[in-house]
Amino acid sequence: MLLKGLGEIDELEKNGQQLTCIVQNVEKGTIIEFPYIYYPGYSVTIDGEEAETFESENGFLAVSLTEITKSEISVNYEGTNLMLISKIISGVTLICIIGYGIYKKFNS
Repeated sequence: MLLKGLGEIDELEKNGQQLTCIVQNVEKGTIIEFPYIYYPGYSVTIDGEEAETFESENGFLAVSLTEITKSEISVNYEGTNLMLISKIISGVTLICIIGYGIYKKFNS
């Protein structure tokens, strides 16, 4: 998981699309690669503050760290804005189809 630099990764826990771990004794410029294919919609937080993500040379999700004594890193998949818009459109369409079916049933 460490691509560049020095540090220790402890207490790694992966549960589906969520991952948490503790990093210790990290030097500035260390790059950590996570076991997720890079795709927009992933959020990485370090001690509750959002970190900037990028695609590693291997095509996975990565983050560059500053000097850290001990911190908790959390990776979550939140989805993209386009996914949210498509869910809203699908919901509105479903409601319209159901409403039209009810309308036709009572006005036939």
